[in-house]
Amino acid sequence: MKTNPAALVRLCTLATLGLLPSLALAEDPEFAKPVVVDEDVVDGPKTGLSVELGGVLAGGNVQYQTAQGRMVLTRRWKANGLATNITGNLGRSVVDADGDGLLTDAERAVGYQETARRLSLDLRYDRYVAKRSSIYALAGALLDPFAGYDLRTHEQIGFSRSLVDQKKFKLISEIGFDYAQENYVEGIDPNYQNILAARVFLGAVANLSENFAITNDLEVFENVLTPADLRLLETLAVTSRISDSFTFKTSYGLVFDNVPVEGFRPLDQVVMVTLVASIL
Repeated sequence: MKTNPAALVRLCTLATLGLLPSLALAEDPEFAKPVVVDEDVVDGPKTGLSVELGGVLAGGNVQYQTAQGRMVLTRRWKANGLATNITGNLGRSVVDADGDGLLTDAERAVGYQETARRLSLDLRYDRYVAKRSSIYALAGALLDPFAGYDLRTHEQIGFSRSLVDQKKFKLISEIGFDYAQENYVEGIDPNYQNILAARVFLGAVANLSENFAITNDLEVFENVLTPADLRLLETLAVTSRISDSFTFKTSYGLVFDNVPVEGFRPLDQVVMVTLVASIL
């Protein structure tokens, strides 16, 4: 395969200057988000913990259950930052096997079948070299059989820069490299692949008031050996603060893979309404 270094250089340069037209957060979900720090480097350690939960339970003519959750734990001391990000999306339902729009007694007797299982864990370390700049390293894992991944692990290094750091608006850019080890579900041949990708990230936060904010994050991965293999993750979220500890959040996330796992669709979309608790 031929590489396209000129294209990678142009993409990274645009991200660094903050000139890409679309600004967004990688829910992947499966790719970690940056540690956003508003304060100067301080001597005293700071710890943060937030938990996000949502779900649906339905019975009667339709029967399904879904649960979504996320936990973010951060630790900041001197010029160091550590973040753990755990996300989950689980679902099961009684399936209308014949597609007639009705659940028959026979279909109900089969019981619930799993319809969604996406779990991810990311651990990230930042070393701040300036007030708005850091060098980061990350390791993570993803389990998502409904997208073809039996297990996906990855390691990441890069540079993060806060381009705008104001009370009303914040903008962060990142460039780096991601090395992934992908193990696919049974039936996929070949069943394993390693991917080295260039990574570009832009994250924007607009605080419209003390209790209302909009975030929009974009993350792009381009396979270094196969430039046509492009992966894009975007999350748009609107948050409304209920109290000092609780926030109501509505988010839309998409994952687009130009070269998906064989037999699977290139686009996944998720809309979630969750309650976020800021414990620390």
